[in-house]
Amino acid sequence: HSHLLLSPHLPFFAFAVPSAGYLLLLDPTRQPAPSWSSLPLPLPAPGAAGHAFSPAAASAGLLAFLSDASGHKTLLLANPITRLLAPLPLCPTARLSPTVGLAAGPTSFIAVVAGDDLVSPFAVKNTSADTFVADAASVPPSGFWAPSSILPRLSSLDPRAGMAFASGRFYCMSSSPFAVLVFDVATNVWSKVQP
Repeated sequence: HSHLLLSPHLPFFAFAVPSAGYLLLLDPTRQPAPSWSSLPLPLPAPGAAGHAFSPAAASAGLLAFLSDASGHKTLLLANPITRLLAPLPLCPTARLSPTVGLAAGPTSFIAVVAGDDLVSPFAVKNTSADTFVADAASVPPSGFWAPSSILPRLSSLDPRAGMAFASGRFYCMSSSPFAVLVFDVATNVWSKVQP
């Protein structure tokens, strides 16, 4: 479970430039002025099929990259400081361009991959979400995809907007109709908050 050892617990802003193969890091704590660093991006080179990865989420110094190819997605967790890279098992549900959320703590993390379910080779619907839960404090250490959860009806997620995590819940935007979707990790249930 090396992916649980990836988080450096240092505050920084990361700007990924996948096509150039590096990350720009801003350390806001450096005094007297914040400093910039350039680090090689620890992503694998595109394979023979041309599969590439794009930045999808970040939490507690841990970065998540999602495979660009449609189908069962690969989520890679990376620590830009130590340059460790750990792939999670394939997402159980085939998707096109899902929305991703990540919440990392000292001994555990949760990754959510939601929406854009491939219901056929030519059609997508926002119907479900998959959640990966990992805990190094359990005996033995565990990491697994939890049962899929159902998104609220008429959800329209934007993968570019991402998710925010607070108090055991992930939050993301839905448009047409406008709403905030809330995912309660403990109950594995989504709800919708409309204006």
